[in-house]
Amino acid sequence: MFIKIKSFSAIVAQISFVLLSASIAHAKPLNYLILLGDDISASTLGCYGALNPHTSPQIDKLAAEGVRFTNMFVSEAMCAPARAELYTGLQPERNGCNRNHLPTNVGTKSVVHYLKDLGYRTGLAGKRHFSPASVYPFESVKGFEPKCATRDPHPDNWEDAETFMTRDSDEPFCLFICSVHAHAPWNAGDSSLWELNELKLPAHMVDNATTRHYYREMLAEVRLFDDQVGKAYALLKKHKLDENTVLIVLDENGVGMPGGKWTTYDWGVRSACVMKWPESYQANFKTDAIAQYCDILPTMIDAAGGTAPSDLDGRSLLPLIKGETQAHREHAYFLFNNRHDRKIGPHFSSRAVTDGQYKLIWNLTPENMYGVAAISGIDFGKHNRGSDVPKIYGSWLDSMKQGDAHAAKMIKRYRVRPEYQLFDLSKDRWEMHNLADNPELQPKLQQLKTGISAWMKQQGDDGHLTGEGIKHKEINK
Repeated sequence: MFIKIKSFSAIVAQISFVLLSASIAHAKPLNYLILLGDDISASTLGCYGALNPHTSPQIDKLAAEGVRFTNMFVSEAMCAPARAELYTGLQPERNGCNRNHLPTNVGTKSVVHYLKDLGYRTGLAGKRHFSPASVYPFESVKGFEPKCATRDPHPDNWEDAETFMTRDSDEPFCLFICSVHAHAPWNAGDSSLWELNELKLPAHMVDNATTRHYYREMLAEVRLFDDQVGKAYALLKKHKLDENTVLIVLDENGVGMPGGKWTTYDWGVRSACVMKWPESYQANFKTDAIAQYCDILPTMIDAAGGTAPSDLDGRSLLPLIKGETQAHREHAYFLFNNRHDRKIGPHFSSRAVTDGQYKLIWNLTPENMYGVAAISGIDFGKHNRGSDVPKIYGSWLDSMKQGDAHAAKMIKRYRVRPEYQLFDLSKDRWEMHNLADNPELQPKLQQLKTGISAWMKQQGDDGHLTGEGIKHKEINK
């Protein structure tokens, strides 16, 4: 009678597997700490090719130690839609918040619900800008300024955030710290780090004294957000929470200046996204994979051991983070909606898409002048030059009247949007050269246009073409 004995190597492998399984079974679940900026274009940060120094030393350090997404996008460059997409994993037309200040559809589940099902408590400190409470039942964490449009933000107090993160070591947490920096008005930071005459401005801006003044003040608030990121990371390390906490840094949507927020231009929709994972993930790289805000929630659910619903617009980035794949999406899609309202601006709708190199903006209402009251209200009778942002646009009008050819060109770029705008982002970072009439690129234009139509149909998006003076157009045929 013979007894079959396993080889020594097989026994060792089996023992190792058992020990590893036991280790995983008893490992602490991941925590999440998300730092969300306010109206900060990715291009103002050092690790994203900032034109000016000193803006983001803490974020740059994290980017060197973690994962930096170079093609992360928000679907709609407005505060409420950006946050609704992040928290629900659904893009604006499907979650209901498809214009600023609109509520999310009642009955929609958010990150609070999904993580609660996995045993998490989820808190939020700082700016909210979402509704209704039933969709977003965050535990309120005090200590950070909640009002973005204030000239005297309260100093940060980290005591409650620290308590939230440390009060129960057996219960995983998710905490969003939502900054009001760098939302206008810009007067909270130290602007002495930059000399006015040494500032470099994006190509689509008008270079005058007013623009330089407010651009520098905006950079000072970017630095304040960077300081918050550094303090948050230091707090994790103080309590050794960095060993099992994912730190995610996002800049929301673009700067609230002409050509950024409230547009589908790259300066509005391209977002910074830096993730610092525990060392066990060995995630330390830059990725050009295309991703959108709706992908972040499924990633968190996945990494927490759950399964994200298949009907979310987002898909988990975890395979990318683990190195199992190098690609994620073929395209990222964007939208802008404005109803005619003297407090908001003229009716205007646009949709856009990028494949990473080419970007097509399809302006669905090119017959209307583009405008947003918070920037260019003076164009349609709203005289609010007393605020920081309208002062910038007003100064551009003044420069144009004084014969500045570039100012005239940029005012026209802002106000007049042709039906199609096609840009090669690899050569035209600031989207200054419209290639829509280039005969050689017509196949690419048609391909991207077809993609937008298919996405709109999937989203149930009619293009919002029933505004004042606009006849409804069939977009999805």
